[in-house]
Amino acid sequence: MKYRKATFNDINDIANLVTDLLGTCNIKSDSSILESNIEEITKDINHYYVCTINDKIVGACGISDILKQDRFNLGLKNIREILYLVVDKKYQGKGIGTQLLKLCSNYNKEDIIYEAWGDNKEYVNSKFILEKCGYKMIKDLGKDYYRKQNYCDKCVNREKECYECMAQIWVKFKIETTSKI
Repeated sequence: MKYRKATFNDINDIANLVTDLLGTCNIKSDSSILESNIEEITKDINHYYVCTINDKIVGACGISDILKQDRFNLGLKNIREILYLVVDKKYQGKGIGTQLLKLCSNYNKEDIIYEAWGDNKEYVNSKFILEKCGYKMIKDLGKDYYRKQNYCDKCVNREKECYECMAQIWVKFKIETTSKI
């Protein structure tokens, strides 16, 4: 396994992983799900890390530039957001997602939010990775948030016709630095 910063050559591979595992979060686009993901990832490709095995991308994670807007009304300023965290199903459970999330969020000088979702009845899918990486769940958006926001048509589970999906906001609070006099 090798971890590295993503390049423009990685965009299609990352977008395919996201499309296969998540669907898309870009519900405002009229493009296909894959085209929408390519568009979104291209904007922030310099903020992505990938994991490769035998030169094949098996995982990716990105983090946004500093955002001024707190769309979840958490009282946070100058935040960053985890864009996507995906690991090929064949390689899940091997620590790849944890390492990618650490690469994106360790040594953070801003608070980082992660909009976690889950079709598991008990917890969001990324709960254990988030806890390992120092994130805390601070807002439960409920089990019908995504349906109310019209995400379902762009979700990887769109064929299931599910009626509930957990949505939570997790935060890794910034690391306070102190200066010595």
